[in-house]
Amino acid sequence: MSAVALTCLVLVTAPVPAAQRNPLKTASIALSAHLVLSVQLEGFGATYAENGPRVPLTSYRADIDVTRDAMTTPQGFLQAARAANATVRAVPQGAEVSFTTGGQTFVGVINASNEVDRVQTWIDEHGRGDRLVETVFRDYEKTATGVWFPTHITQNHGNYPSLDVWLSSVTVNTK
Repeated sequence: MSAVALTCLVLVTAPVPAAQRNPLKTASIALSAHLVLSVQLEGFGATYAENGPRVPLTSYRADIDVTRDAMTTPQGFLQAARAANATVRAVPQGAEVSFTTGGQTFVGVINASNEVDRVQTWIDEHGRGDRLVETVFRDYEKTATGVWFPTHITQNHGNYPSLDVWLSSVTVNTK
């Protein structure tokens, strides 16, 4: 067998890395999604009235039960996606994960660093059609419990910003 044929055979039969086979599982492991029960967030930022001015938030606090309020955190999104047997497809930004639960559709993007980059869903606008709600997660850091979590979260409703929060403290409660 020639060296070229042998090289081609090796390339064809080489195993596909796990991250390429199942980005949802890889991200879930990387972000410890299976362990997270709840998070307490503290920080500052701004909120916006619809089509209105920026309103500074000198103090922001949220207590989130990840097992119930799933899509408001990366770990909750991953937990819900796995439970709903989400569809995963490759996109230029990484992997797109989509699923429907409770009659609501969610679409998220997992980037090359195995982080949930963004989550999109659509809410009913009281007879005016559905409105896109997009939450973007940035600047992941490791928490005291060893769980990676974003420190900058923004949310848009339609084409308008609604929330922009920088987190100074993230407390993660795990199993």
